[in-house]
Amino acid sequence: MLTNYIFIPIAAAFIAYILNKRNRKAGAVITALVSAYLLLSLTALYGRWDITQSFNLSLMGYKIDFLLAVNPLSWLFAVMTAAISILIALFSINSQENFKFSSVFNLNFLIIIGSMIGIVFARDFLTLFIFWELMTWTSFYLISAGKKKMAGKAAYRYIILSAGAAYAFLMASIFIFQQTGSFAFDSAAEFLVANSPAQSTMLLLVISLPFIVKAGIFPLHIWVKDAHGNAPKEFSPFLSGMMLKIGIYGMIVVFYQLSFFKIIENTIAYRGLPLLSYLFALLGAVTIITGTILAIRQEDMKKLVAYSSISQMGYIIIGIAIATPLGFSGSMLHLMNHLIFKSTIFLALAAVIYRTGTTKMYEMGGLIFRMPLTFAAYLTAIIALAGIPPTNGFISKWVIYQALIEKGYLFLAIAAFFGSIASFMYVFKPLSTVFLGQLKPQHQNIKEVPLLMKIPMLILILVIVLFGVFPGIQMNIINQISGYLGIETVNYTLYSIQGANGAWNSLLIFNIFSAGFIIALLLFSFAKKSKLVGLLDTYSSGEYITDAESYHYAYQYYRPFDRLFDNLAAKSLTDFYETLTKNLVRSGEGLRRVLAAGKLQNYALYSVLLFVILAAVGWII
Repeated sequence: MLTNYIFIPIAAAFIAYILNKRNRKAGAVITALVSAYLLLSLTALYGRWDITQSFNLSLMGYKIDFLLAVNPLSWLFAVMTAAISILIALFSINSQENFKFSSVFNLNFLIIIGSMIGIVFARDFLTLFIFWELMTWTSFYLISAGKKKMAGKAAYRYIILSAGAAYAFLMASIFIFQQTGSFAFDSAAEFLVANSPAQSTMLLLVISLPFIVKAGIFPLHIWVKDAHGNAPKEFSPFLSGMMLKIGIYGMIVVFYQLSFFKIIENTIAYRGLPLLSYLFALLGAVTIITGTILAIRQEDMKKLVAYSSISQMGYIIIGIAIATPLGFSGSMLHLMNHLIFKSTIFLALAAVIYRTGTTKMYEMGGLIFRMPLTFAAYLTAIIALAGIPPTNGFISKWVIYQALIEKGYLFLAIAAFFGSIASFMYVFKPLSTVFLGQLKPQHQNIKEVPLLMKIPMLILILVIVLFGVFPGIQMNIINQISGYLGIETVNYTLYSIQGANGAWNSLLIFNIFSAGFIIALLLFSFAKKSKLVGLLDTYSSGEYITDAESYHYAYQYYRPFDRLFDNLAAKSLTDFYETLTKNLVRSGEGLRRVLAAGKLQNYALYSVLLFVILAAVGWII
């Protein structure tokens, strides 16, 4: 029963909440056990793409069907959700010891897991909408549970954008229902293909809105930075690693299962691609550039990585939008790989926050000597993010580059290349300011995190290298997804992928890197050793410096670069959205004072007005 994968974690959420009240670790343990059960059960579903489940009810004279089904695409997203949830839950067992909202965290986290599986198994608009809203509101509560004062503001910005887009989606779905008598994707696709291309295109663009918001695509990216930066440290890996991807899932449904690409295939074209497809790809390119520049400017390490997530989403959108076999395969590879290396980064930073209590990079330094495993996890993950072989981040970007070169999309290729090169700047910033340099006196007694917090980071390090050397493991499910969506598959072996201009052999590159590492290790081991001195055992211009801060350049690390973009940043969309958010909040507060006055006669009047409106549109009577 597919409903088991949805309602078991939701039911377990309330058990976790009650038990966590008695023991701070109980909630995370239950979350880990439930996630492990989901992963094992979902693994057993692999290849069984014919499982469906349906329910129906009558409402206001209409028969409404709720449809669930498993296919290669939904299976992959469900497995990714369960897998990363296990690691985050293990990490949380120790990291939430002093978190006063740990009960609420585990309650909402388990509900999110169930609702996300409900989203990917849904085969109709109404089922998808119900679980989408459940996911949105529970994530809203988790974001607002952050310790910082900005958490509440970030949560409201997130919910305003999400709710507006979701209800636009609902209105478009109801319109399709009125025309077809069904909320099912298959019925909707038949109607949209047979309908006027202009109207169908408009409907699908409206349906895409909540997915674009959730994926953090420019220009609806402005919620991501503050939500990631202020959410509880244990939720940020899931928010960035998995919840952004659920937006990508929705866009794939729109593009392929609701026939968006088929509807626009005969419209105005640009460089051999329908103009709307190219515009989506262009949004991906702008998202890469915007996220990269804003990441470089951050002083808060969580906000830096949040903007990095925006940038990486751009790669995925580009690959999907150009609608070629290599583009789609590269996007799906990067989607999986981003989950892995970005979760690693956020867990490493969560470990640092757990020990230091701060997210400001200039308040730290020299932690490599106190937290070596955390440093190794962060280093491995940023190598993957920057797209350096033999990690998994390289192979997915390489396939996307091949797709862009194959079609000759010069600007898109330059944007993708800029994002990769400039990513060195923003990933090096935390490396240098947090882990390298001088250890602050207040951090002299810091030590590595407990074992249960180390295990998830170790597992993710191994997976980064494993998928970097053997991408064929991922290509197996990707080609099944391509076949299911009617996309031509890409040739591959366990350790190589065929591109437009030759094949990439990951195993050969891994062997070369390994040989180089061994040679370097031997040279280091047998060469004459330098004299070890203390970090403060030095002087400048004949003057001894006795404080760590004077040796550790951390604040405004790239100030010369920042100056290039100061005016652009001052005129950014963020200011526009800030003003819009304030006005919406003020309007909402005014409506609350009018509508929620606490007078019984007012509520009776509202009920009568609602009845009249429903009668007028033909929903009742």
